[in-house]
Amino acid sequence: MHKKILNDNRNWRLNKISGIEAEEGKYVSNNINQFYAEPEGYSFWFNLEESPRKKRSIYNIYHRKTDDLEFAAQIITQKNSKILYLGSLRQNRSIISRLWKACLDLSDEKIRSDGGFILQDLQDKERKACGNNRQRGKIALVIFRKLEYVEEHGKKGNSIIFRITGRHPPFSTLDDIISA
Repeated sequence: MHKKILNDNRNWRLNKISGIEAEEGKYVSNNINQFYAEPEGYSFWFNLEESPRKKRSIYNIYHRKTDDLEFAAQIITQKNSKILYLGSLRQNRSIISRLWKACLDLSDEKIRSDGGFILQDLQDKERKACGNNRQRGKIALVIFRKLEYVEEHGKKGNSIIFRITGRHPPFSTLDDIISA
């Protein structure tokens, strides 16, 4: 069963409340107060609001209540809401793990002299994990930035250049244990 919620900073307004009087003598509001179910078993972490070409979107980022490194994102647009499940950084083949490994590979490949990379580089490197859109890669980079695994390092045109900070997910892989 999905819980319907209305959260202060997770839902948004199309415009400010207008004081325009309707024909019946009532005030009209352009407020959008739609209810969207949160992903079951996840807790709200933070959100990202953006307005590409005036089409507003909100990305609500969640982590699983039982695994703080398992993520889901709810994408809210003017018309609908959808949830992308990214998996856990503890699972080797999850979307988020594959994108993290791609970030590490991009940093090692030194496409740019300082080890930086942009979203497009990430998508070119890991097409299967990104799917056929930019949203998974964008959400992963936002999560990695919040966890301080990557940092912004300037711009290339409209694109943000990211660099690995040296922080990593707080666990060891079998490869790390074997090589130690």
